[in-house]
Amino acid sequence: MSDVLSVIPVAESDWPTALRFLEQAVKAGSQDPHALYLLAMAYKHQQRPAEARQMLARIVEPDANVLLQRGVLAFNDKDWPAAAGEFEKAAQLDPASYPAAYNLMLTRLCQGQLDGAIEMLDKLLALAPSPAENRFLSLLRGLLSRTGAEASAEQVYLLGSISDEEEQRLLDMIVGLSQFEVVYRLLVKLVSARSTSQAAFHAYIGAALVQAKLLVERCQWSDAELLLSPLKRRLESSQVRVDSFYLISILNMLGVAATMAQDFERGLIHFRAASNAFQRDFSSPGPGNKTERYLSPQGVYLGAWLEQNLALCNEWLNRMDVAETHWNRYFDYLEHYVPRSLPPDYLPHLAFESASRLADWFSRKEKWGSAAQFLQRAHRIRPTDYETLERLFHMYTQLKRTEEARKILRRLREVRPNDPQGELFELEVREVRKLNEVDALLSDLRRVSQRFPNDSRVEERGATIVHNSMPILERIADQYAGQVNKVVDQMRRLPSYQINWPTVRDIMRDMEDKYLFLRRVAQKCLAHVTSDEVRRELHRLISHCDRKIDQCHSLGE
Repeated sequence: MSDVLSVIPVAESDWPTALRFLEQAVKAGSQDPHALYLLAMAYKHQQRPAEARQMLARIVEPDANVLLQRGVLAFNDKDWPAAAGEFEKAAQLDPASYPAAYNLMLTRLCQGQLDGAIEMLDKLLALAPSPAENRFLSLLRGLLSRTGAEASAEQVYLLGSISDEEEQRLLDMIVGLSQFEVVYRLLVKLVSARSTSQAAFHAYIGAALVQAKLLVERCQWSDAELLLSPLKRRLESSQVRVDSFYLISILNMLGVAATMAQDFERGLIHFRAASNAFQRDFSSPGPGNKTERYLSPQGVYLGAWLEQNLALCNEWLNRMDVAETHWNRYFDYLEHYVPRSLPPDYLPHLAFESASRLADWFSRKEKWGSAAQFLQRAHRIRPTDYETLERLFHMYTQLKRTEEARKILRRLREVRPNDPQGELFELEVREVRKLNEVDALLSDLRRVSQRFPNDSRVEERGATIVHNSMPILERIADQYAGQVNKVVDQMRRLPSYQINWPTVRDIMRDMEDKYLFLRRVAQKCLAHVTSDEVRRELHRLISHCDRKIDQCHSLGE
């Protein structure tokens, strides 16, 4: 914020000591305006503006100095209307007060009242205490002129002859104003007058970037793009050497504005340009530690943000393979700078949540290998997170990566040794192909159910295991039926005297035993079924077994 002129008509002194004596005097009942004024100044010097304001308000008939100090306090609080009112009253009481007139001009600039500021500058030129101050005011008047015709030939000449010291003072005042439109207008004109000035050009770009960031944060995407696009062109054509960080920031914000406006292709163009500029700057020789330069206060590396933006754009365009490449680079950056994270859990938390989201996203796209890869990243960040371990176990099971699933299962049991889920997962990871293996699986499932009665998770997982076992039981039933039908067909084609009845009876007794075993296994499954559809399928299978048992029994006698 620009500094107002604060004229205090007292000599500099030991303010803490003065404050103590002045407080005693006022508490004793003194209402002397000069004592109240001095006490207010002491409070002000001790950074106690509220008490200073109270003391100044107690002065019944304030003079120009009191009004000036009231205005200064209001200005520091950015209460521009109140500050302007106090400065205007002070200027009316003392028309020759340069501080009152200057502060009023400055306040009107902060309010965006250019005409009022120009009017005050015309008055200030006559009140300037020195030729140097008069020249500074003339320079400011020239910058505020709306058109070239409005500016006098002398002002044009002055703008072309600004010294480095004058330029720095103008910049200090301009960048402290609160109205971006005023700041930007003054800086544009200053840059035009000082086309080779690095300080002026940096201030001009910096002010535009701050305003663009505010527009982006307010979701005013088109306004941000309208501001940044000409700035990018001017930056690229300028003769002044400018820090590459400015160009990277402009391109990145242009990409954000385009992407949030749903123009993903144009956003990609800007993000790629920003990434290329970043890579060129990082690889080019130069002073200082560029790694430190591109680290945020939280420890996030700029390269990570750029890779994230590229990944998100490609993700929204459904270019999954390209997005995955950028996401992997993003995580590589985050994991590399974890020791620099502030607070310490910021980067790990960011990486974990991002990896978990991507695992879900790739799972929905049925890209199981990529989903497993991001789950592995999440597990590496939080090795004891039970939910991640469980998701990774199921992913490995689905991908038929049995050995890796068993490793995760061991880790699950270490994290929660007495959780029934661990034993249920042990059942799921088994390779079951034969009927006796299904029977052993159901026996172990019953044992877990008895150990953890009334546990909904056990019931749910048990139902899943039975559901997954149904295709095996149906396949075995079909195999058995095929064997029986083959024997029956052969018997029908042969005369009775040619049939080897002892062999037929042996086969049918063996098939009867197999069907009885299959029926018992199906009956065991019923104890764990919750779905009506699966229950109907099991009853159909049991009925089928009963018919086949009767058939085998009749042929085996």
